[in-house]
This record gives sequence, structure tokens and C-alpha cells, in this order.
Amino acid sequence: MRALLLGALPGLLLAQAPPLSYDDILQRARTSPSQLRTEALLAERHRALSASRGFLRDSPSLAAAAGPRTRPGVSSTSDQSLDLDLPLFLSPAVRQRLETTLGQADPALREATRIEDRFRLRQAYLEAWLAERQLQLREADLATVQTWLKAARARLEAGADPAFQVSLVEGETLRALADLDEARRQRLAVWATLQALAEVPSQPVPLADPGEPSALPVAELPARFQAGVLRRALQTRLSLDEQALRHQEALATSRWSLRGSYAREGEERIGKVGLAYRFSRPGETQAIRRDTEASLQVATRETDIALLNLDARFQSALTRAQEAMPPLPFLGFSSALKAIQLRLEEGRERPSEALPIRRQLLEAQAASYRRLQAAHLLSAELEALTQGVNP
Repeated sequence: MRALLLGALPGLLLAQAPPLSYDDILQRARTSPSQLRTEALLAERHRALSASRGFLRDSPSLAAAAGPRTRPGVSSTSDQSLDLDLPLFLSPAVRQRLETTLGQADPALREATRIEDRFRLRQAYLEAWLAERQLQLREADLATVQTWLKAARARLEAGADPAFQVSLVEGETLRALADLDEARRQRLAVWATLQALAEVPSQPVPLADPGEPSALPVAELPARFQAGVLRRALQTRLSLDEQALRHQEALATSRWSLRGSYAREGEERIGKVGLAYRFSRPGETQAIRRDTEASLQVATRETDIALLNLDARFQSALTRAQEAMPPLPFLGFSSALKAIQLRLEEGRERPSEALPIRRQLLEAQAASYRRLQAAHLLSAELEALTQGVNP
């Protein structure tokens, strides 16, 4: 008996735990793939910058050699030599521009990734909350229809209604069961999405209501969007790509190296310092520059498309915000449903008359939940698109 109680304790504690709020879920957010991609991109750019630090385009190379020197009739000696090669990078302005652009892009790209990740998490939370409310609605609806079925059977036995009235309620019961199964499937599906974004329990748990949607100053939103983090991040990313391509081109076309050597040959000491030039293959420099320009054109076009998509996304959200009505709750659902059930039990309403009304009330309550979720989602999207400038 004690083992059974201990085994059921985690489930009891989970059931007694308060509903998870969005802030609770935000604290449990997982590291997203977009964050890792941003970190990898910035790390690669920092690595390229470090590789050309100072006047070097690559790491110095040092070679050492030693060997015996023998001559007939003379005791053998050893020769030793050291050779140092310093590949030179004679385009400090290119490196300086990359360093400046990277310093601006690093915080902007990180912040843009954080904003998009928070919006996706907010969206997943709202979808999971809506799925939970839809499931509760379907569970309550099934209980209502089952109660009506008992009332219809009682009236059939009393001879007050014909048999087809019971058949109508039985059909609605089957439909309510199917809707309940679909609501359960939907809740599990959206919960899996939420679980991929945050460390929440493996099984769905109650979620706190999102409350009232935050009101945003619609008149100020266009200006805030133009200066927002998401838009600036796209432009900064293009500048970073351009400077990285120019830096890569400068490295690939750099030809000069500083050479030095020191050797000991018997009793002699020899030191040399000089320059070396690496000749390019025919057409190599032109091919490198063509590749740079083509890659830059691709990056520019992709950024233009991304900016157009972002503008369209904002305009759509702004239009909906200007035309949307406040999400008023449907307060008469429970009282209306109880009134119909009472009339049904008293014989003043037949199932054929009550069932269509019940379905309309059910759809109205579901629509109320959907409108509240849509209002929160719209507010979250506009906040993400305009974040970065104080209102």
C-alpha cells in the first residue's frame, strides 16, 4: 500500500502544481538551432578576423634543420639552420572595416535571434493554451450530451417523445466523442512543439491564462519597425557578409611574404632577411574577384527578399491590428446551456430543437477562445517586429 502511494505521489504533486505561466516557460527555454547557427556564424567571422591580426595573413611557419658536415682528414662538425616565413597581409583597411562591422553585427544578430526565439515560444505557448481550452470544452460538451441522452431516454420511456429524438442525441454523442479524440490529439501535438522549445513536462499540464492582450500604440509602430532590431539585423548581416567577402578576397590575393633564415655552417654564421612573392596562376586573381562579386550579389538579393518578406509581415500585422475588434469573452455560454438543459428536462424543449442551439453555443465559446489567442499572437508579433526602440 505504501509503495502504491509513493508511486502515485509524483502524479499528485504534478496535479496540485499551479498552472504554468508564460514567464515560467520562458525561464525554461531551450537553446534553439537558430541561436547555435548565429553563434557559429559569429565564431567563424571572429576566427577569420584573428587569422589576419597585425600584418600577417596566416600563421608564421618555422623550419629547422641540422646535419653533420664531414671532410676527409678533418673532424666532423654539424650544420644547423632556422628558416622563418611570415605571410604578409598588406590590406589593413579591409581588416579594419571587417572588425568594425563585426563589432556592430555581433550584438544585433544575437538580439534578433533572441527576439524571434521568444516570439516562437510565445506562439507555441498560446497554441498549447488554446488546445487545452478546446479540450476542456469538448470534455464538458460530452458530459452535457450524455446528460441530455439520459433525459431523452427517460422521456422516451414516459412516452413523451418519439424514438428518433433519442437517436438524434445518440448521434450527437458519437460526434462529441470524435471531437474529443481530435482535441486530445491536437493538444498532444502542440505540446510536443512546446516541449521542443522549452523544458516542460513530457505530458501536458495546465497552463495559466494569458490575460488581456497588451495594447500597442498603432500610430507609432511604422517608425519603430523601420528602426527595429529585426530589420537592422538583416541590413547589418549584409554588411558583415560584404566585409567578410572582401576580407577573404584580400587574403586570397595577398602574395608577399617576409623570409628570414639563420644558419651555422661549421665555423661560419649566416643570417638572411628578405621578401618573397608568390606568383598567381593565369586567371586566378580575376576568378577570385568574380567569385567575390557573385557571392555578394547573392547575399544582396537574399537580403532584399528577406526585407520584403519582413515588410509584408509587418504590414499584414499592422492592418489586422488597425481593423481588429477587442476580443470580448462569451459570457453567456454556461448560463444558456443550463437553461436549455432545464427546458429539455422539463419537456419544454425537444432534442431536435435543443441540439442545434447547443452546437451554436459551443462554436461561439470556441470562437471566443480563438479570438483571444489571435489577439495575443498579433500583439506578440507586433512587439517582436518593433522591438529595439523605446516607445
